[in-house]
Amino acid sequence: MGAEVVFDPGEVDLVGKIRELTEGKGVTCALDCSGKIQSQRVCIDATRRRGRVAFVGESNDALPIRVSPDLIRKGLTLVGSWLYNSLDYPKVMQIIQQSPLIDLLVSHVMPMSEIRDGFELLASGQCAKVVVEPWN
Repeated sequence: MGAEVVFDPGEVDLVGKIRELTEGKGVTCALDCSGKIQSQRVCIDATRRRGRVAFVGESNDALPIRVSPDLIRKGLTLVGSWLYNSLDYPKVMQIIQQSPLIDLLVSHVMPMSEIRDGFELLASGQCAKVVVEPWN
């Protein structure tokens, strides 16, 4: 999909590897879509001073955040986003429809009658995005 470097969040010393690629500074921005505590922690630890971290992957687990070293001393901006503004919807849809990567992002298209299968597929982690066609 065009990434220059890809890491497995389970790699040993992942933060050290990221810092090595960024001349010891860390990344400017980090985004976690997985909701996995290990990945969220890497985002905080691998982001440089005055960097930005966004969490959009939902999790029921507790991420330990040390306010002083993680946020205050680094000047880190931490943002969580669950939904988007409905006024942004047409623009978001336009970007998605025009993306040359859409076939990589959407792995399954299913009729509404198979929505249970779609949720099971999502829960299995064996897919990308599942699109439900509500009128089928």
